[in-house]
Amino acid sequence: MEKASLKSERSVAIDCLRAVSIIWVLLYHFVPLQVFNRGTFGVLLFFIISGYCIAFSAESSQSAWHFYAKRLGRLLPALIVCGFLTTLFKRLAPDLVEPGRGLEWVHYAYTIVALPTLNVLQINYKLPDGAYWSLQVEFQFYVFCFLMIALGLKQRLLALLCAVTIFRTVTTSTDFYTSNDFFPFFIAGMSVAALVRGRTREAILGISVAFSVELYHLIFHVKQPSVPIEMYRSLLLWCGTAAAYLAARYDHLLPRAFHPLAFIGVISYPLYLIHQDVGTMILQRAHVGRESTADLLFRAFVLPAFLISIAWLVYALVERRTIKPLTALLANSRAWLCQWQPASAIRASHAAERPGDVARRDFPVG
Repeated sequence: MEKASLKSERSVAIDCLRAVSIIWVLLYHFVPLQVFNRGTFGVLLFFIISGYCIAFSAESSQSAWHFYAKRLGRLLPALIVCGFLTTLFKRLAPDLVEPGRGLEWVHYAYTIVALPTLNVLQINYKLPDGAYWSLQVEFQFYVFCFLMIALGLKQRLLALLCAVTIFRTVTTSTDFYTSNDFFPFFIAGMSVAALVRGRTREAILGISVAFSVELYHLIFHVKQPSVPIEMYRSLLLWCGTAAAYLAARYDHLLPRAFHPLAFIGVISYPLYLIHQDVGTMILQRAHVGRESTADLLFRAFVLPAFLISIAWLVYALVERRTIKPLTALLANSRAWLCQWQPASAIRASHAAERPGDVARRDFPVG
């Protein structure tokens, strides 16, 4: 018997962890102080949280496509809007764009297709923002879960992820970096979910694999330019796993004073999408340096506050209004299309079906 039922989609404590992650990343990109020089570790904390949440999402999904429809419904609205805004700003003020960060509209448009499909067409393209690299890793994790669910292996998702990660780790050259280097963080998050649900043996296995693979990376000096592998990264994995467990287990004990921080977590996804290149352009336009106290205060407070306001607008006007309808639309795409077919076409289609096909007209609600 599981000790915990499925969690609701919103958890104040988990949202607080998301807030810590995004604030960490913002300070890394904008405040040139030594104390923030490992801000990309905030992305690794995001991966742990993602693993935790995806475990529940997979369990509640009625099918593989239902699972992926929920992922697309969650990620696409903010991605489309924030990618559009970033591209627009770059096209309007190319002189503020860092060298090599310029962008054509066609690259923005293809990003919307390439990320969910893992660039199946193998087209060379530029991401709208430098921070989008983590979405490429996230979608690889989602596609793996999609395939396992499609094969009827949903109940073995964590064990299979562990097995694939171990296999890819020991069969890949230490000089060849892949997204597999980040999978221990997803495994750790899924293990926390298993622990919360009372699957102790499964959780211990997953955590053991996550920590062991990361230790393998450390011992054999695996190359990873996005987030260099070092002892501090392993420490982040251990502390992040513990923090995710505490957030999941003791969410109900969190004082209301943490709710403002949790709000930053709620809008963390659009904030992450819009912050890096747009923030750098704002600093260029405002001629903000890196030395004076006034410059540091602008970078640490004024700029993040402005970016938070943009992210809040994206959340309030787009995300909150479109996530559920888009998810339902994608999960029930055939049923939705049938609503727009002429009645005669629907009758003809039904008449052409064999008797055994009739049962296949019904689709699960998203």
